[in-house]
Amino acid sequence: MTVDQALIAIIDSDDSLRARLRILLEAAGLKIELFKSAEEYLTRSKSRSPNCIVLDARLPGISGLDLQSRQAKTSRKTPLVFLTAQNEVRASVRAMKAGAIDVLTKPFQDGELLDAVRSGIKRDLAARLQKQTLDELRTRLASLSPRERETMTLLSAGQGPKQIAGQLGICTHTARVHSGRIMAKMGARSIADLVRMVDRLEHLSREAEGHHFRINSKCRATNRGGAIVRRSDAHTCPDGDSVGSRGQFISWKSRLLAYPECQQPPGLQLLRP
Repeated sequence: MTVDQALIAIIDSDDSLRARLRILLEAAGLKIELFKSAEEYLTRSKSRSPNCIVLDARLPGISGLDLQSRQAKTSRKTPLVFLTAQNEVRASVRAMKAGAIDVLTKPFQDGELLDAVRSGIKRDLAARLQKQTLDELRTRLASLSPRERETMTLLSAGQGPKQIAGQLGICTHTARVHSGRIMAKMGARSIADLVRMVDRLEHLSREAEGHHFRINSKCRATNRGGAIVRRSDAHTCPDGDSVGSRGQFISWKSRLLAYPECQQPPGLQLLRP
């Protein structure tokens, strides 16, 4: 999608102003949807989310500021361009502090509005692209086994096959096999590429790091100060030699990446603070 293909929602109770804005924005090649109130917008705009919303700060019923507050509580935060009267200084300040693209005082210049709308569209397109990229990374991560996820954390930290084998209690050959599968499944062309992917995936887990974690065993793990998780499983190498990993320790960060967000590690209890 390009800026010219973007969809703009106009929410204003003034019929003449809605008509003026429609002519202005359609002349700029933008697609327009008109709404008389925030209630109408919330009812009708479920099929496709607009790339930018132009709205009056003091709409009857649910005001523009109230709509902004509602949107802040959702995952979809459409950029907003507010229109206000000259004496609505508090509303303007509140809107800008809450992240509005711009607040234009009526009467406004056409060029000012077009510049604000285009800025909102560009921000929205960038956010959509980032979400798409993260969704793709999540899908790739879901294709990895728990052991491959642990290996990926160590691999992206610069550790070689022998070091990874020692950390996870597996043989060097198996560590190399895991590493090759990880690079293929993640679509990483190099270790540097994999590191960038892991950095983005760790960003997805930051919300979970605000909680406390506990293992259902003698070991404990929290998210503070390099906490650890004890493994009690064992691994058998391809040649049949058993490499026991009982008592092997791995970092909590590695375990969190191995079981991101909705995937809770076996035997792990999530305690809300």
